[in-house]
Amino acid sequence: MTHPAPSSIGWLPGAVVLLAACAGAAGEVEQRFLAEGVTRRIGGYRPIRAPMDQEAGIVKVAPEGLVRPAYGLLTLGESSWAFVIDQPEEGPGRLWVDTNADGDLTNDPATTWEPKQQGDSTTYSGTATINLGDGNVGSIGVYRFDPNDPRRAQLANVLLWYVDFGHEYAFEIDGEKLTTFTAGTPDAEATLPIDRNGDGDISRNYEVATIGKPFNFTGSTMVFSLADGRLTLAPAAEELPRRPLPPDLRIGQPALAFSATDLDGDSIEFPGRYAGKIVMLDFWATWCGPCIAEIPNVKRAYDDWHDAGFEILGVSLDGDDDEEKVRQFLVDRELPWKQIHDGRGRPASLAQQYDVSGIPFVLLVDGDSGKILGTSRELRGPKLTAFIGETLKAKQAPAP
Repeated sequence: MTHPAPSSIGWLPGAVVLLAACAGAAGEVEQRFLAEGVTRRIGGYRPIRAPMDQEAGIVKVAPEGLVRPAYGLLTLGESSWAFVIDQPEEGPGRLWVDTNADGDLTNDPATTWEPKQQGDSTTYSGTATINLGDGNVGSIGVYRFDPNDPRRAQLANVLLWYVDFGHEYAFEIDGEKLTTFTAGTPDAEATLPIDRNGDGDISRNYEVATIGKPFNFTGSTMVFSLADGRLTLAPAAEELPRRPLPPDLRIGQPALAFSATDLDGDSIEFPGRYAGKIVMLDFWATWCGPCIAEIPNVKRAYDDWHDAGFEILGVSLDGDDDEEKVRQFLVDRELPWKQIHDGRGRPASLAQQYDVSGIPFVLLVDGDSGKILGTSRELRGPKLTAFIGETLKAKQAPAP
């Protein structure tokens, strides 16, 4: 479950400037605090448990009108912030966080704390802020499962939270200006996403550096280090080959052509085989829960638009020894479109060619031009069939 907050990023007055040696010359790593929006940029978060096991005495001034309060502490490193959840048997719950850690829960910014009904259970989620010192106030996401949900009995008295703040770092190597960022404060082995090609996405294979490990993105081999919570950059002791850029798979870019043999033994030339049509390239696996959850949407789109020129080419990433399992799955789920069994770990796999680091991974491609018409942003969920219909209509419309 993800609760992204709106991004609020700006260079702060007095931003920390860290000296680093870049390609043998002095350079700078500039640091700025990100008050919120890091969750969205990373695409996920690491939940932190905050047991509601404290006594009322942890706060000096409590809000008025509490009915069934439960107290706890949000702890990050050596710092803590008290919170209280009021959970009446009737009416909505409420949440307060001691943002400034002064013991007074009546003088802090208001939190958001909204219920969501899921069957017989009510889940609460929202946002709050914590004062981190040095003039920095960071946003956090907070949520709680229904304490009466037997499936999550171990979380009945736990508030879950995650940081939505962090830091962004700007630096230059070999004349190329780059940026990276961290959620919260970095640790000694943190991975740092670096959008090398500027497409807004991060490739885990080509655009991630790890603190303490050398990398070569520009021609010079560099290494990030962490000292007293500050990030520095310097030439590495060893030389590595320059890492290639990830493939550009944005809308309007050409799809990567390949030749493969499907499960029926037929040769597939992609995307040329699909001239006159549009085709959805779908990387999936029988063990992938989100892939299976998408099957009804994909089948609906196929049934609605196959006769009008919509095709699907599946690429299974099940293990090399699981081909029969894949075949049986296709029969059981009644999936009629062409399938390639790519297998995991093959050195020249299609998944590696397409830089697939998570599934489902889908692209919609024009069989004539070979250009990408849609990505996962457009090709998942119940709106898939409408998008396919609109794309076919645009493709088949007469030229002006």
